[in-house]
Amino acid sequence: MPDFKLTFQEEVRRLARKEVKAANEILAAQQKTIRELTKRIEALEKKQAVPIAQKADKPEEPAVAVKSGKARFSPKTIIKFRKKYGISQKGFAALLGVATFTVSHWELGKNRPRATQVAAISALTKLGKRKVAALLAEKAPAEVAKKPAKPAKATKPAKAAKLAKKAKAPKTAKTVAVPAPAVATDKVITVKP
Repeated sequence: MPDFKLTFQEEVRRLARKEVKAANEILAAQQKTIRELTKRIEALEKKQAVPIAQKADKPEEPAVAVKSGKARFSPKTIIKFRKKYGISQKGFAALLGVATFTVSHWELGKNRPRATQVAAISALTKLGKRKVAALLAEKAPAEVAKKPAKPAKATKPAKAAKLAKKAKAPKTAKTVAVPAPAVATDKVITVKP
């Protein structure tokens, strides 16, 4: 009878070689995939090299110049600014690069903007109406197309009194009694002019 110890060692070596070979095959397949992906990336970078060089000539400027320093924040500031320039929450969010519900939460006082956003809001409030309109047209052209209706102008008290006199007084309802054919009581019907 052969030695059990030697037979066991041979079997363990055989199984270990088999598992190492399987692991090496998986590793080789992954290395091949990595080489292919690297080639594709290099090809894409070569294609993209020309536009990137063109963009490098023209540095991108931030939409709103943000100065360092402390700026105060109040939800009323945003509301006043939006009303003054007739900007919706969606448009204001586009100007700052945040979500619409974020602006809503700021206005309701549920959240506070970050320091960089406070500085951007402060810079926006210092811009003129034309610059804000230009930025809005650039960032959210759909919002510019939906121009909000202008608020009605306040009338003078004397003019308002004249308009009130000219306005027709509301007509009152008339009550008419109509006899019911089968019932002994009269039915009352209200008729509005």
